Amino acid sequence: MEQTAKAPVGRSPLLVIFTTVFLDLVGFGIIIPLVGIYGRHYGATGLQLAVLGSIYSLMQFFFSPIWGRMSDRLGRRPILLMSLVGSTLSYFLFAFANSLPLIIVSRALAGIFAANISTAQAYIADVTEQKDRAKGMGLIGAAFGIGFTLGPPIGGISTAKLGMSAPGIIAGTFCGLNLILAYFRLKESLPEAVRLKNQSEKKQHARIAQLETLKRVMADRSLLLPVVSTFFATFAFSNLEQVFSLLIQKRFELGTETAAYRTGMVLMWSGILGAIIQGGLIRKWVPKYGEVKLLITGFFIQGIAMILFAHSPSYKMFFISAIPLALGSGLINPTLAALVSKRSGAAEQGAVIGLKEGMSSLARICGPFCGIMAFSFQMEFPFYIGSTTVILLALFWLNREGFGTLKVSEN
Repeated sequence: MEQTAKAPVGRSPLLVIFTTVFLDLVGFGIIIPLVGIYGRHYGATGLQLAVLGSIYSLMQFFFSPIWGRMSDRLGRRPILLMSLVGSTLSYFLFAFANSLPLIIVSRALAGIFAANISTAQAYIADVTEQKDRAKGMGLIGAAFGIGFTLGPPIGGISTAKLGMSAPGIIAGTFCGLNLILAYFRLKESLPEAVRLKNQSEKKQHARIAQLETLKRVMADRSLLLPVVSTFFATFAFSNLEQVFSLLIQKRFELGTETAAYRTGMVLMWSGILGAIIQGGLIRKWVPKYGEVKLLITGFFIQGIAMILFAHSPSYKMFFISAIPLALGSGLINPTLAALVSKRSGAAEQGAVIGLKEGMSSLARICGPFCGIMAFSFQMEFPFYIGSTTVILLALFWLNREGFGTLKVSEN
């Protein structure tokens, strides 16, 4: 595997990037659980809710590979800063939107500038050795977990106590502070030699470059499998994301503010569990069991958990069902990211990870649309779709690589 010298990024680059991603995801966690019930509040039909749930990822799908290629040429730092500027603007627009069209525009703007995660993953790949890659990617998962621990209750409580504009104002403030901190603390991680080499190559249209990256991935079966699995795993989970608050609202016949609050509490609990798993336990489990074994286990656990969620008869049962759901997600997300990173070359990691995130974005276009439309027929259907998808993924990985595969080769 191609190796490059690490860029001088300071004493604790992982801590800096963790802080950057964490603060951004607190803002993201404040907004995302509210999108569905806010859309319903402004009178959205089932189709309009599906569009609202998908527009963020539609924009992210088109722009994520562009930002990935640009980060390979210009460096990770300017792309991360640019994405924080756009995210800040989108949150404040969400805060002051007073109609469904403006809510949709705010989510589209957020998707355009959603380069944070793919670029942060490339940053981690720049500053970690292969043996520590899954641990580094686990920090992204931990940031997700903690962000969704703090974000949803902040969003739910502020909606109930301060009004519907409060979550957007708070999220925008978090993101703006994050921009200031990142500007002063975040150093460049991609070595200058790699940037100059990428800049000297013939420039291509972003879509053509993405197709070439796709051809490269398709030619490598070991890399193709985790990239494609990223799409289906994300599709499965995103069936649930936009309908979870709607499920709680409908099952217990709640108003917008109460549904937002109760959704926030369940997601806070889920976030605590995710942070423990992805920020701590995954570090111990990967060396012992290997990425592939943990991934297959995670698929099976998540599939069972989705069925439990669909049939939770009480509000307390949602907290119990969150335990296996968080465990499954905690095993799936960092191991897939680590597998993609390990199986791609150093100079192309930004492009390949950008492609992976593009696949995630495509799945988040299809998943929420499918989930919301399925919810309109029967509220349990999105959970059935998600469960079936991840169980099939587990069986496919068992057939292709086997449950006994403990570790990925570190050439």
